Amino acid sequence: MSLSIGDRVPELTAVQDNGRPYTATPGRWRVLFFFPKTATTHCQLQARRYQALVDAYQALGVDVVGINGDPKQDQAKFRDLCKLDYPLITDRDQTISAAFGVLDEPWPGEDVRRARRETFLVAPDGVVTDHWTEVSPGEDAATVLARVRERLETALV
Repeated sequence: MSLSIGDRVPELTAVQDNGRPYTATPGRWRVLFFFPKTATTHCQLQARRYQALVDAYQALGVDVVGINGDPKQDQAKFRDLCKLDYPLITDRDQTISAAFGVLDEPWPGEDVRRARRETFLVAPDGVVTDHWTEVSPGEDAATVLARVRERLETALV
């Protein structure tokens, strides 16, 4: 079962692709986007679109985090290829993907289940405010950023 709007995000005990532990920054919004495989053009497109907008997210107090089950060395190549400045979490044991309910069936010719391409917007209190399940890799970053702006405008009223 997938996390739903209004659910509290479980505490993430995770390691980034650089080997350092990931810890959410207190008091900040988070975009957590799950993607299935680093060696695909759709995943690279999605990651690059987030990178293109990362400064806009940061200016609004929002952290962007990509989550994927590929090995750290594949994620490191992905980071270099896409020139990413935001954290990539290694979910090799699929604990995070399972907790969020985004695990899909194995791809043809593979034995390992992969995360579906889904995105969560998490408020500073750790509650899911938005969840996208039909994610277009080329539009996800802009769609989520527009929603962040709506959320923050509403909070100011």
